[in-house]
Amino acid sequence: MGMFKLIGYLVVLLICFVIGSVIYMATVGPLRVPAVPAIKTGYWGRDRTKPKLDDEKITQIKITFSDDRLNDLKSRLAQTYFFESLENNNFNYGFRNEKLREVVKYWNEIFDWRKQEKMLNSYNHFKTQIEGISVHFVHIKSKPKAGQTAIPLMMVHGWPGSFYEFYKTIPLLLTQANESTDYVFDIVLPSIPGYGYSEAPHQKGFDASDAARVLQNLMKRLGYERFYIQGGDWGSIIVTNMAAMYPDSVKGIHTNMHGGAFSTASVVRQVITWLFPSLVLGPEEPAYSSIFSRLPEMGYAIIQATKPDTVGAALVDSPAGLAAYILEKFSSWTNMDNRDHEDGRVTQKFTMDELLTNIMIYWTSGNITPSLRFYKEYILSLTGDSAGSTVKDWLHVPVTVPAAFASFPNEFIHTPIYVTKLKFINLIQVSYMPRGGHFAAFEEPKLVADDVRKFIMSVETEAKKRTTNQKKEL
Repeated sequence: MGMFKLIGYLVVLLICFVIGSVIYMATVGPLRVPAVPAIKTGYWGRDRTKPKLDDEKITQIKITFSDDRLNDLKSRLAQTYFFESLENNNFNYGFRNEKLREVVKYWNEIFDWRKQEKMLNSYNHFKTQIEGISVHFVHIKSKPKAGQTAIPLMMVHGWPGSFYEFYKTIPLLLTQANESTDYVFDIVLPSIPGYGYSEAPHQKGFDASDAARVLQNLMKRLGYERFYIQGGDWGSIIVTNMAAMYPDSVKGIHTNMHGGAFSTASVVRQVITWLFPSLVLGPEEPAYSSIFSRLPEMGYAIIQATKPDTVGAALVDSPAGLAAYILEKFSSWTNMDNRDHEDGRVTQKFTMDELLTNIMIYWTSGNITPSLRFYKEYILSLTGDSAGSTVKDWLHVPVTVPAAFASFPNEFIHTPIYVTKLKFINLIQVSYMPRGGHFAAFEEPKLVADDVRKFIMSVETEAKKRTTNQKKEL
């Protein structure tokens, strides 16, 4: 039996290698080192044939939701149709009906959106128009004392998260900065276009490289010529693109998820890790779940990368459906073992108020469908079928700026460090966290805040040393 199992592994390895090579050749191109591509421009407003100049004014806003629409939400929740769950199944078929009943009841009878609105508005929210669409962001601007330096830091969320993921991280970063005589943080939390309270692109083709360009322009409009960036999930992919596209602007990049460079070497290494993790992982790296155990988690990506508007039609109409679809990810992506529990351990790392606040950002903005489209645009851009710019142009471009990678043990898309280094060639900090999963800043805000601060201070200290040495040489 052992020999047959080994032969099976080798066959799967060969198949994966062939498929990976075909994908690589079809999307990135032959084995070569192309020139760094030119940065394209875009227009995502209505009627691309008649683009209008952006109104560059920055307007402060308040997050609010009308009483009429709030009453409509409660009416929909009260009329939710439920189904009967399978016996002895837990969360292995998806979000269990009995738990959904609890969520809907809490949402309709206990959850206080007005209280959460007040909490969200405790930081200043703004909008500005970039490439034809209105971009929302939270901006916490520091007040440096004498001798202090303001360090700009942009933190970018993913799906199915929002800017709210970082709210527990903000006070930790601000407190840490105030304890130092050297620096304070200027923190920017954007909503990716099509997410949160940012306007959705009205044209096809908006992918991660376009998002990177828009967010770079946002930082420039705020007056930040040099800044740090951080992200997980889509946020990681977007900030990685930013670092590759704008190395003169990005002082350093910190991520808590990364897919590695897209190259033959990366594909081969990743496949080997999937099949024989013990052969390649370092002693400190977390246990690597096989690709087979992660396949049940990937159905959402296939749907969203092919027909996002179909499932979007259901989610934008049903608050209970939206909750089940999103909260399932906050269960299994926090820890895949949660699938084996009757309640999915949904509230093990988060309060129900926190989870519903994130869901309300999708419901009140109506942006669930555009957020799903981001997956389709990414796949189209990889294959060259995108109507806009193609993110594949930047996959081969290494990130040369100082980089840090925080590895959380329960991340379901874990990338080995020896694959990560193929993309981040100046990886100066790797942290193996004691706990935490996919929603790192939301789950473990202190671990993320401490790690980001440590990284930035390391880069700043090294920069000061270089400046001092250069002055001495002069």
